[in-house]
Formats: sequence, C-alpha cells, structure tokens
Amino acid sequence: MNNNIFVACDVSTQTEILELLSKIHNKISGIKIGLQYITQSSPEEIKELGKFKKPIFYDGKFFDIKNTLVESIKSLKNLNIEYATVHLLNGLDSLKAANEAAKNINVKLLGVSILTSFSNKELKQLGFKDQLDDQVLRLIKLADEAKLYGVICSPLEIKKIKNIAPSLKCFTPGIRNSEIKNDQKRTMSAKEALKAGSDCLIVGRPITKGDPQKNIQKLLESLN
Repeated sequence: MNNNIFVACDVSTQTEILELLSKIHNKISGIKIGLQYITQSSPEEIKELGKFKKPIFYDGKFFDIKNTLVESIKSLKNLNIEYATVHLLNGLDSLKAANEAAKNINVKLLGVSILTSFSNKELKQLGFKDQLDDQVLRLIKLADEAKLYGVICSPLEIKKIKNIAPSLKCFTPGIRNSEIKNDQKRTMSAKEALKAGSDCLIVGRPITKGDPQKNIQKLLESLN
C-alpha cells in the first residue's frame, strides 16, 4: 500500500521547521509549507529545506486576477519547490495560463476546490446554491480541463474524483483518527484514505502535535 506522506509544517520560524524535519524527514515523503510559515520566511530559508532531499509543496493557495496569478507562479522559479496550490475558483482561463507558467519552471500545480473545514452550512452562507459534493465536482472538472497535475481533496471525495478525472492526482488533507478531528469536517483515517485511492496524504497535527517521532511511527504502523 502507498504510504506517500507529506508533513504539513504549520510552524512560524525556521528553527521550528528545521527541528521538526530533523526528527522525521527519514520517514516522510515530502514537506508541505503553508501560509503560517511562508509569510514569515525568506526565499533563502525555503531553499534551505532542500537539504532534507524531499519534494517541497508550497501551499500558497493562489487566487487573483489572471495576470497576478501567472506572475505569482513565475515568482516561485528559484525556490526549488515541486508543487504549488491554486484555487480552482480562479476559473478555467486563468488556470490554464497558470498551469503553463508552472510547467515552464517545473512546478506541478494542484487545485484547491472546497477547503476540508467547510460543510454545506458554510457554502450556503457564502451564497453557493450547490451542495458541497456537487460544487467540488464542478471545480474538479475545471482542474481536469486545465490539465493540472492534481487536486487537494477531502478523502470522502476521492472515489468520485477518480471516476470523473482519473488522470488527476489526489492530495488528501483531513487525515484524522476518528476521535480527534480538530477543525476538519470531512475526514478519514490514513489507511481509509489510501484505500479510497489517495495518491498522497497531507498530515499536520496528528504528526506534529506532541512527539513527532512517536506520532509518525504510529501513523505508519496504522497503514499495515
């Protein structure tokens, strides 16, 4: 069974991220850096993470007008990252342009549909008329048409996505034990998500909160 695990490094300083990765880098497949870290880090600090010899996933969730979106993607050129995220709500034309820019700098784009902390209630509050599943699939079709490398999706949506867009890779947050969900609402265990067809698990607090070495070992054992 695939155990492709990216650790979500939701920390604020270079010291914290280096300390975390030094403990677990030999048991993970990749490093995801998000807004908490990105907004406080220099390009040199991001590039320093390359010493762990793992692919870096830049979770910036870009969402803007087409020109700004494309130029933002281009700005990632020298960071030595492998993946970056864009919101699928950017629309098809912008997604195609961003994907072309990403290919030119050897970055694989992943589309964000609806955050895994959202439920139908939040969608309705924002004025969306579709149910959550329908809205997700509508956006996934855009990702497929724009020929993105993959999408960020709840583990509950993997099978439907693979049915309509089998070429898209599914990167899956919302990995939780059944008893602890934090602010995630659409969750599965790691083993369940891989069985459903996830290509890559994105795991944050279940690894990083407490003892990361014990947590990652427990997670790996749960996959057997």
